[in-house]
Amino acid sequence: MKNRSCILTLAAAASFAATAANCLDTTPVLDARPEYMKLHAKAIDLARRHVEKLDGWKPQLVCFPGVRTIWQWDSCLMALFAGYTPSGLDGLGNLDNLYGMQADDGFMAMAYNYDTRQPEWRGRINPPLFAWCEWLYARRTGDTGRLPRAYAVCTRYFRWLKENRTRRNGLYWFEDTGSSGMDNSPRSGYWAYDLKGSDVCFVDLCCQQVLAAKCLAKIASVLGKAGESAEWTREAGELAMKINRLMWCGKTGFYHDVFVDTNNKLAVKTAAAFWSLVSGVADGEKAVRLAAHLDNPDTFGSPNPVPSLSRDDPNYDPDGGYWLGGAWPPVVYMVCCGLRENGMRGLARSIAARHLDCMAAVMEAAGYGGTIWECYSPEHTAPATKYGGRLCRRDFVGWGGLGPLVMLVEDIIGLDVNALEGRIDWTVSEPGRQGLRDFPFNGGKVSLVADADPKTGVVAVEVESDRAFRLRIALPDGRVLVDREVHPGSGQRIESK
Repeated sequence: MKNRSCILTLAAAASFAATAANCLDTTPVLDARPEYMKLHAKAIDLARRHVEKLDGWKPQLVCFPGVRTIWQWDSCLMALFAGYTPSGLDGLGNLDNLYGMQADDGFMAMAYNYDTRQPEWRGRINPPLFAWCEWLYARRTGDTGRLPRAYAVCTRYFRWLKENRTRRNGLYWFEDTGSSGMDNSPRSGYWAYDLKGSDVCFVDLCCQQVLAAKCLAKIASVLGKAGESAEWTREAGELAMKINRLMWCGKTGFYHDVFVDTNNKLAVKTAAAFWSLVSGVADGEKAVRLAAHLDNPDTFGSPNPVPSLSRDDPNYDPDGGYWLGGAWPPVVYMVCCGLRENGMRGLARSIAARHLDCMAAVMEAAGYGGTIWECYSPEHTAPATKYGGRLCRRDFVGWGGLGPLVMLVEDIIGLDVNALEGRIDWTVSEPGRQGLRDFPFNGGKVSLVADADPKTGVVAVEVESDRAFRLRIALPDGRVLVDREVHPGSGQRIESK
């Protein structure tokens, strides 16, 4: 039976979301992995302590309180929590605050000062992830009320980037590696304080623009702008063709940054290339070859995934060295999303589990304070080092929450919530009780808790919902255990046949 479509009207979605948002205490359940649940509890505790409320600003999450700076990159990554965390811990206030800073020409800086409301660094940008965050939030929750404003902001930002950050070959450039978010990664030819840009075109920004265009196409479709949706799809396709022509290397099976004057590829291999998976730039054989690096111990198959720099690079640091090999939660999440987008859910789950295992082991290790860190060593049970061998930041939620707050739900518990289409797909891999309680769905809320035995294919699900949806439960091998319509009600029990 085909899933029914239940795209909501904008007015209904905004009204429903406003009703549900005041009372949600969204919480995962996973009895088989108490260490993951301990990480989740720590992440929630840190997030609650990292909410800042300042005059003239909406409440927002911060990576480290008291700095009085709002960052674009950090804010987008924290907004990815939305839909899986209790009310008030979703990072959406960060996006609203940044939208209010957008210049008339569409420019958005990498960071703004709270007091002056001016960019902290003149002219510098950050990865353009707003449209991706807004689309994922709308898809998970069915709340389309944010989309009209987000669409307008993201459209202006995309066009500013295309006008001001493309070279004659049609590829995009960051001012320096710091603007890319990968501060000391050995990627560009020189640091460009004069804002002329380095001599390099950056593969991550190119792919992020493809991702933005694809998300804007989906948002435009929901908003009833079919013509604009088609234009965004065309934009994404044309840029993807340039990336594949100029940045893909058949010899290495990898995407590389390129020099602008010659289109010669830089030899360095960084995790920036994996943005080609989540953006759909890499498909078919290219996606398979790129993903193979994640299991290759010579390149990106480190014990703690995913190193930010290939292990065969002379600059690689097994202690992390920040972006000289450090395993960063936003990179791991992006990689897992890209693998799932390309039908590699098993590999995504394996990487997410290894990441959470690393985080849990570090939290229990003596000397590291029982907390979550900014990034992790790719090879040791330790936080990553920063410049000069110092440890990176502790108590970092922030993007450090992506593992225990998001990957826990999507990759370990295995939920794929698509409220816009009125369906929930669930790949059950863990034994025992598992699920997600009290999560937003089309203006209401849903709780799903299963007792499962993946070896035998037996599953029993307790359901509470005030919205109808289609529930499909499958095993990792694709065998479907449950596929049925769920109607509003409490105390429902669904069992596999």
